[in-house]
Amino acid sequence: MWSDNESSTDLLQFKYLASSIVSLVKTPGLLPTTIGVFGDWGSGKSSLIQMVDSELADDGSLMRLTFNGWLFEGYEDAKSALMGSILDAIEERVKQDESLPKKALDTLNSLRKRVNWLQAASMAGRYVLPAVLGHPHISFLNATTDVAKRIEEALSAKEKDQRLTVEEIQKLLNEAPGGQENVRRNIRDFHKDFQDLLGQTKIKTLVVFIDDLDRCLPDTIIETLEAIKLFLFVPGTVFILGADERLIEYAVRQRFPELPGTEAEVGRDYLEKLVQIPVRIPPLSENEVQSYVNLLFAQLRLTPEEFEDACNSLASVTSGVSEVTYDIDRARASTIDTLRLGQLEADLDLVAQVTPILMPGLMGNPRRTKRFWNTLLLRLSIGTQRGLTLQRQVLAKLMLLEYLKPEFFRQLAILQASQAGRPTELLSVERIMRSTSGVSAEDQKLDEPDRKGASPKPPKKEVAADAGGDQARDELAADIAAWLADNWMCAWLASEPKLADVDLRPYFYVAHDKVGSQDGLQLRLSPIASDVLNKLMDPRTVTQRLGLSQSSALSQADASAVFQALARRVRQSEYLDDRSPHRTMISVTAHRPELLPQLVSFFASLPDQKIPLALPGQLYEATNGTSSSVPAHSLVQRWGTSSVAGLKAAAIQATKRPWKTDQQ
Repeated sequence: MWSDNESSTDLLQFKYLASSIVSLVKTPGLLPTTIGVFGDWGSGKSSLIQMVDSELADDGSLMRLTFNGWLFEGYEDAKSALMGSILDAIEERVKQDESLPKKALDTLNSLRKRVNWLQAASMAGRYVLPAVLGHPHISFLNATTDVAKRIEEALSAKEKDQRLTVEEIQKLLNEAPGGQENVRRNIRDFHKDFQDLLGQTKIKTLVVFIDDLDRCLPDTIIETLEAIKLFLFVPGTVFILGADERLIEYAVRQRFPELPGTEAEVGRDYLEKLVQIPVRIPPLSENEVQSYVNLLFAQLRLTPEEFEDACNSLASVTSGVSEVTYDIDRARASTIDTLRLGQLEADLDLVAQVTPILMPGLMGNPRRTKRFWNTLLLRLSIGTQRGLTLQRQVLAKLMLLEYLKPEFFRQLAILQASQAGRPTELLSVERIMRSTSGVSAEDQKLDEPDRKGASPKPPKKEVAADAGGDQARDELAADIAAWLADNWMCAWLASEPKLADVDLRPYFYVAHDKVGSQDGLQLRLSPIASDVLNKLMDPRTVTQRLGLSQSSALSQADASAVFQALARRVRQSEYLDDRSPHRTMISVTAHRPELLPQLVSFFASLPDQKIPLALPGQLYEATNGTSSSVPAHSLVQRWGTSSVAGLKAAAIQATKRPWKTDQQ
């Protein structure tokens, strides 16, 4: 299996992007400049930055260093941390090169004093008041600058019932090196001295890599960007930032809420002023994903020397978008031991089978792809250790359902557990899908659901709430109608391999980390999905509306993860009222109609005692005129026979309304 932290530059084949960035760095007429390496969470930003760093390593005319603001967060002012890290690196260079003039050390010391002053000024504004109140911040207690120590001594000398005045704090700051200068002059002089230092140390080009910026808090993000623009942006400097630009835009709005315009407009304008050259990492195509995973398996199966040869053989390949660049034929053309070649061939055959149905959900994202395959291999290993026989295609198909439609996966887990691993409902829906014209694994791929919620309709006699038939058929239709109303789910059911004749118990056993308690689904929310979820759960109406608006732009996987996170909160609630997350779930489906079938299935799984009386009417408003109207109507009809009197009356009233599907 593979770690999220391991370098994947050769596997991702980002050489063309890395070479383009290196070319920009080596063009003097473009400097100084800031290059933004932008991409979604897990898209390969860090790998690309590592590749650029590696390509620049042999150029002795430039100096490279990496700064990770996330490591300093909570312990030091972001501006002083960045500037101090750069000065430390330059100091090492000065100490190693005896030919450099002594003046460089003097300039370095002057700059360091200015950094100390800026750090002290930041501490005074951020940490002095809490310290006076008896709640000092850890950064203040751990500070080592002379000014910080003197402020701490002054605080401890005061009586407990006294407070430092503004004048006393200002006096302490004025005693700091450069303290008499105003902020504007301090910035100007630092800027000049830093430029002189680069000349004195013969640094033709300074390249600073700043990765994981989008992991930082908004204040840290803004301070880091301000340090670049105000203090360090001098001739000969290049700053290469790795971040999800949407999170930077969010940080700008959080830091400057008073600015006019929408969040996107303000963030975009701010970024355009600070980042001169944006480089956006595109999602991998289907062929690129297959090549990427194939190379991951090659890395797992081959010796280091054989794997290096495989990567080198791809160096001249430029047609990665139009064809799979590493496949069985290329593996066979290399000198690989027969046994290991056989193992690799089996791996690559599985990748070829699974990749097409993974693409819509994983969105060409390398990290998500790697995690999916890591989980698959882990579960295969668990199965082997427990003496279970698992078909890899069956496992991959079930994991895809688990990843993209967790509510349906949960429902299937319950059904198979109560029926010795072979739920009759699954047999019925697969039979329906085979009898439905125009729907097959070949004719309809597992594409992303249509936002209008449209889906191929099974024969009406099987799923309509008002169709004839015996009681058993009516009950079966109520259980599976939500599945058949979902476009993606219909394609999943029609795809190979068929599951009706498979004992599913071993597969759900190895997935016990996800279905052990049926209520403990562990979600891995991407940063952008986590941000949307936080806004949806915010008590302020304006913030909730912003979260709902942003939910429209989420990937299918992120939207499902947010929906499931809300579902967990509903399950954990003792009772549901107007403030409960179930109302938010309904609101989200107005922006993501493809989630409606999961919404119906989720409410069907709740006990009648927990259903609020307003829900039948709300479900009518949410689903009427969509493909989910039929299963929703069946559910409301079921509530109409409930032993809970209030719910029964509300449901009967709701069934009298004109329920229409999207085909009527």
